[in-house]
Amino acid sequence: MRRRAGLVALAAVACVALAACGTLDRDPTPTPSASVSYDLPSPVPTVTVDASGRALPGYVTESAELPPAQQAPQTLIAQSSAGWSLATYRPAVAPVVTVSGVTPGYDATVQVVYLISPEGQRFQLLELDPAVPILISSWTAGETVAYVTQCDPFDCDPTAPTQVLDLTTGALSPLADIGDDMRVGATLPGSVRFWQDGATKSTLETPGRLSTYPTSWVAVSASPDGAYLAVESAHKDSPLISAGLAVVDATTGQLTDIALLWPEPLACTAFRWRADNTLDVSCYDAAKATFRLFAVGPGAEQMVENKSATATPPADGPWVEPDFFVAEDAWAGPYTADGPGRLAGTPPTVGLARNAGFEPLTVPDAGAGSASIVASVNGSVYVETEQGPFAGAPGEANQIGLETVWRYDVAADRWYELAPLPPGGPARGLLASQGAPASGMTSLVVAP
Repeated sequence: MRRRAGLVALAAVACVALAACGTLDRDPTPTPSASVSYDLPSPVPTVTVDASGRALPGYVTESAELPPAQQAPQTLIAQSSAGWSLATYRPAVAPVVTVSGVTPGYDATVQVVYLISPEGQRFQLLELDPAVPILISSWTAGETVAYVTQCDPFDCDPTAPTQVLDLTTGALSPLADIGDDMRVGATLPGSVRFWQDGATKSTLETPGRLSTYPTSWVAVSASPDGAYLAVESAHKDSPLISAGLAVVDATTGQLTDIALLWPEPLACTAFRWRADNTLDVSCYDAAKATFRLFAVGPGAEQMVENKSATATPPADGPWVEPDFFVAEDAWAGPYTADGPGRLAGTPPTVGLARNAGFEPLTVPDAGAGSASIVASVNGSVYVETEQGPFAGAPGEANQIGLETVWRYDVAADRWYELAPLPPGGPARGLLASQGAPASGMTSLVVAP
């Protein structure tokens, strides 16, 4: 209407101008007016779900059973780096068998994959079929695929084959070249993985090369920069044949049995890594009926005994198992306050060994019943907690309980919540609160 009124006004002005210059034709021949139509585009609704009603890749699933998350930009995976996490959520409650019968649980109705920043920002990558439970076993920052198994958290099949999950489409495909009976034992920087079946063989995978070992080795821990990997024999071989511990060069694939570095037969286990990639190992000397501590140099070229140190916890007082290297002269692992607690097997908690002392780490999670460290990256430790004990199960925590994951920045003395509990739904309901096995977050891996 505004445009037509303007045209009428312009015609009137034109007539005035012509009248000033001459006389208008009082009986002009009518000129047919042209009718112009415009095809305006209709709004196209944005498609955010597939035919099954699940969110398309990059969109966010709205559910009271899931923690808040954001849409993932298409470049987010490429921008991720060490310390980012990949997690699955599949809230559910398992049925409970009692003397009076079976109390039904709650089947999962939603399953999502989140990419989580070290500061706790969650971005949804995928929504997957909840009837096909997925557990992530390995992922490297920047990769658009993750290695997973189809495994129900309440009844996991240990023989489930490893598969490849496309993080951009949600498609699953078989594992190529490695063998679907292999599992990821360790993920190292640069898309390096150590594969193991726990029985007959093991393989180091580096980009473009596979190094296969005829003996079954099981990954234990990686050096601070990921250049070396400590592995233990899956079988209890005689110390005359193997020390039971070896070091793998992640660049060349060379595996060196500790037995080759010392003339006496020893049975050894990894104790801790040092900043210069030296591995401290604790070895039992059967001939002397004593434990001895050795230092294995980078590249497993030498082994030197350290007679002034020990890897044995004291009879009393606090102790931290230095399972994870954190920083120069700082390690993290299971913490016990005293000798009796170590013997009693108290619920596990975590702590730091630094400055020649031991200190517990208190996760800011009021419901945490136990805690364990799952990774150490860039001076931070990643701690997984399990909720419990629950009312209705006096003195006992769930064998499979709700879990959360936190990051603790050691230098800044600051905690970040990465994977919280489901905010609502059956996993937070009465059945779960009374001790029924429940799950929210079902798996989480941290990029090295």
